[in-house]
Amino acid sequence: ADGLIIDSESLSFDMPAEGGTLSVKLTANGEVTATPDVNWITVADTRAMVEKTFTFTVSKNVVAEREGHISFVLGNLTETVTVKQAKGESAGMNSDARTLASKIYAGINIGNTMEVPGGETGWGNPKVSRTYIDGLKAMGFNAVRIPCAWDSYIINQASYEIDPAWLERVSEVVGYCVSNDMYVVVNIHWDGGWLEDHILGGYNGEIDAKQKALWTQIALKLNEYDEHLLFAGCNEPGMNETTSTGNTFKDPEDIRTIMKYEQTFVDAVRATGGNNATRCLIVQAPGTRIDDAVGGIYALPQDVVENRLMVEVHYYDPYQFCLMEEDAGWGKVFWYWGTDYHVSGSEHNATSGEESDVIGQFRKMKAHYVDKGVPVIIGEYSAMQRMVPENQDAHDKSRGYWNEVVTREAKNHGIVPFHWETGNEINRSTGIATDSHVIDGIMKGAGDGKYPY
Repeated sequence: ADGLIIDSESLSFDMPAEGGTLSVKLTANGEVTATPDVNWITVADTRAMVEKTFTFTVSKNVVAEREGHISFVLGNLTETVTVKQAKGESAGMNSDARTLASKIYAGINIGNTMEVPGGETGWGNPKVSRTYIDGLKAMGFNAVRIPCAWDSYIINQASYEIDPAWLERVSEVVGYCVSNDMYVVVNIHWDGGWLEDHILGGYNGEIDAKQKALWTQIALKLNEYDEHLLFAGCNEPGMNETTSTGNTFKDPEDIRTIMKYEQTFVDAVRATGGNNATRCLIVQAPGTRIDDAVGGIYALPQDVVENRLMVEVHYYDPYQFCLMEEDAGWGKVFWYWGTDYHVSGSEHNATSGEESDVIGQFRKMKAHYVDKGVPVIIGEYSAMQRMVPENQDAHDKSRGYWNEVVTREAKNHGIVPFHWETGNEINRSTGIATDSHVIDGIMKGAGDGKYPY
């Protein structure tokens, strides 16, 4: 018959907030498996099984008092160990938007993952792991933007109730970052376009009600996280719709529609109280375009707390270098960007959108927002890699240099940079860089750039 007895002193543990290791001693007459029921307890040393001692690692706790269990199984026998952990001291909610922005050295997106409709691995990336987040931190990033889908996780269309398991999963990934002293942005991303592709044509009460319901649930679930967590109301409102109108908003009422949905976001989060009463929030410029952010009627929402809002734009300029896939009748793809990286005689050298243009665009955001006390974030910026027939090395170096310049000049102008990454530049399993040109460029730019506050 099977025999399994856990030492009486190993049946329950009280762990400090900073985490640590624990060892469970037991007596058994066969091979025992040990399985924690929470992600913050992990097996640390399975080699000790021959001595019937299991060692586990308990991660740092920055949220709330918590309890987990470890099940030990031998045949039909199961014994359970209880682990309780205290809440640690957090950074609180004392930093205003400018102070918080100044703490972010370099940011990166976990793109094409949590925002995939209906499945984190649906677009080919593995589930986000603690190892991957640790790799980002070791690389030099201290902030992560987590684009998120929510619409495909609604389990009650009448009330817009989000699947609790998905809320828990998002919280788990946020916890990987916050426990690593990294800042986190959680948003409602494209999400099937239910909001951001329905801007033109006027305000819609049903969309607004959904915005309120989703943000109320997200904010309540993540309320315990301290100022390391920021919320962003949407992603690129109206961007897809306005591509057919020359990337401009023709009707001011469409911009007012964006502002109404952003006001609902701010009000919904603030109404949940707790840490959310003063949490820093991010709202998106129309289309997340700089020219729309500084021109026209766009303005930030009203807030019940002062100096806790940031505004977001994205930067994929020049289009021919960052996003264009093939030559067109109106122009060539840019393979080489930056004066020192042009290839003599090539038809694919950039002819616009180079260093001075980056600075010119960022100066607009600095004058319109930063100089008035409102920090800006570039929620996304990247330049696609191409396999080019002329000079691949010059193209790769151009991409590295573009990322260096954009990162540096963003910080110099009070703009917090979050690089867009989808698994092509960093190994999602190991957290190790696979494109050194881009990552080295970002880190050089982050080191050279200095916030003006």
